[in-house]
Amino acid sequence: MAEGHAIGLHGLTHRRAFEMERSDWRSSVREGKALLEDLSGQAVVGYRAPEWSLRGQATDWWQELPELGFRYDSSRVPLSVIGDPAWPRRPYRLAEGLWELPPPVLWSGPPRSPLWGWGPRVLPFSLVRRAIETLAQEDAGTPLVLHPWELDEGQPDLPGASLGHRFAHGAGLRGYGSHLRDLLTGLRLVSLEAWVADR
Repeated sequence: MAEGHAIGLHGLTHRRAFEMERSDWRSSVREGKALLEDLSGQAVVGYRAPEWSLRGQATDWWQELPELGFRYDSSRVPLSVIGDPAWPRRPYRLAEGLWELPPPVLWSGPPRSPLWGWGPRVLPFSLVRRAIETLAQEDAGTPLVLHPWELDEGQPDLPGASLGHRFAHGAGLRGYGSHLRDLLTGLRLVSLEAWVADR
């Protein structure tokens, strides 16, 4: 935070929203936000549901976020399986005072691929760089999603995990730290809070 980073809420227990009762989800979000604000000393205005889980029975639960004090959400993915390809792929207002900042998706032909997680780790560098540059030129307010463990080449295998989860967690980790530096070199990055505040 001393270097300009902001903290958003990613859930109290990393439990998927659509597996919870709405009232339990709301309580969990409220408690997680209060805890982060107590620990950080700053307002927490951003939310992303664990595993992009504001879908299924939880599709409209974002409506509760403004009254809980959030100014943006990043839980709606314009991809099948973890979202809906019909959802917009650029930032949009969900409601007065609440922006949706969808995670970046590579749309240059099937299959559509995430520009987070395994996507930038395994897709060709030039393709990913070009997509990120395009988003930057559009001032698209696109969140760059990075898990700290993605910079740890010594990640353990996930026993019992599905092949898909093992791929998503392990593919392309070797050398990803330097690869990521190269991808982001020369780009101007701002916090999502700063982007939303300018709108």
